[in-house]
Formats: sequence, C-alpha cells, structure tokens
Amino acid sequence: MQDFFRCEAGFEGRVAAVVDRAAKKLVKDMYYEARVQAIIKYHAEHLGEKVTKRDARTKYLTREQYLEVKYINACYSLDY
Repeated sequence: MQDFFRCEAGFEGRVAAVVDRAAKKLVKDMYYEARVQAIIKYHAEHLGEKVTKRDARTKYLTREQYLEVKYINACYSLDY
C-alpha cells in the first residue's frame, strides 16, 4: 500500500490512529464472520439443516460444538 498512498509530513500520528482503529474493526468483523460460518457449517454437517446467514446471526453454539467445527475444518485442510 505504501506504493499508492503517502502520508504528508506531520500527519503520521493521525494516520497511525486511523489505521489502528480500522485494523481493530477488521479483526472484530473476522471473528463475527467466523462465528456465523461455524454455525452454518455445524447445522449443515451435524444436524442436516440448512441455516441462512440471517438465522445464524441469532444462534450460538456450545464450546464443544465450535470445537467440532474447528476439527472438521482442520481435517479438510490436511487433505490438500
């Protein structure tokens, strides 16, 4: 990104604050999206139900259920 955007002298602190705020938001968004996808995957593979993203946003899994989805993902990634 440094090839396209340059910070004017004197604005380094302001730029750092904006980048920090944006990075924190992106990390929160990634956790949120991972939770929703785990719920969709768990319902599809373990319960045989199709859950929409909209419905998945209001559901939660137990710790053990999340770990089962994680295990399934780890097994798939080892097959490559």
